[in-house]
Amino acid sequence: MNKEKIQKEVDDFYTKISLGDIKTEISPLEIYKSLSYNEEDLKDLPDGVNLGLSCGNPLEKLIIKDGENLLDLGSGSGLDIFVARKRFPNGSIFYGIDRLEKMVERANKIKEVKNFNNVEFKVASLTALPFENETIDHIISNCVINLETEKEKAYSEIFRVLKKGGNIVISDTLLKKDLSDELKDSPNLYGSWVGGAIKNSQLVKILKDSGFKNICIVEDEVTDEYSKKWGFGLMIKEYIKRGLIMANK
Repeated sequence: MNKEKIQKEVDDFYTKISLGDIKTEISPLEIYKSLSYNEEDLKDLPDGVNLGLSCGNPLEKLIIKDGENLLDLGSGSGLDIFVARKRFPNGSIFYGIDRLEKMVERANKIKEVKNFNNVEFKVASLTALPFENETIDHIISNCVINLETEKEKAYSEIFRVLKKGGNIVISDTLLKKDLSDELKDSPNLYGSWVGGAIKNSQLVKILKDSGFKNICIVEDEVTDEYSKKWGFGLMIKEYIKRGLIMANK
């Protein structure tokens, strides 16, 4: 598929998720628990935020000092932003960006209902971030950059807006080996974080070319709960793994 067709597939898929037309085939809570989310962190958040869209947990390695800000790329319904806000109440503004207006609307409704302060959601793409150069302390993302066809441009934008000394903690899927013909013919291959996955070596090159230093990728198997979420089953473990990507500017 070309870039436009891939983007349309992804946008259509996530629009249906935001409207409730598509749901994971396993409980979102089970998915989050398998990814080391603390039940206490998820407590008191309305059902609308728990869509089960994560493939990892970028908050595991996130430390935000008083007065520092945060940007979540592809923030969806806002779960990681809301959990981070609860964990780091003395941080500055926490931003979430998402391509889909429906997702941003959902996140803003939850923000208003739960009275989250210093949280702001924007409609934007990963390749054109609406922030000035060197204005963000921490950047996280949870299984979204693999949806982007222009990964080099996305990481270049991330580097641009990150402050010197700032860091990224990004959870994403990585490719173990080339996909089978059977998987290539699967519906919603890109939207379900498989079709756009790349190999570790490709990702490291992109990060280095973008200017990042102290690159560390912690690899792990995808959980059973994750692998079952869109109906692919355990066979998906043959082809993709999880990566927690950390680096500094």
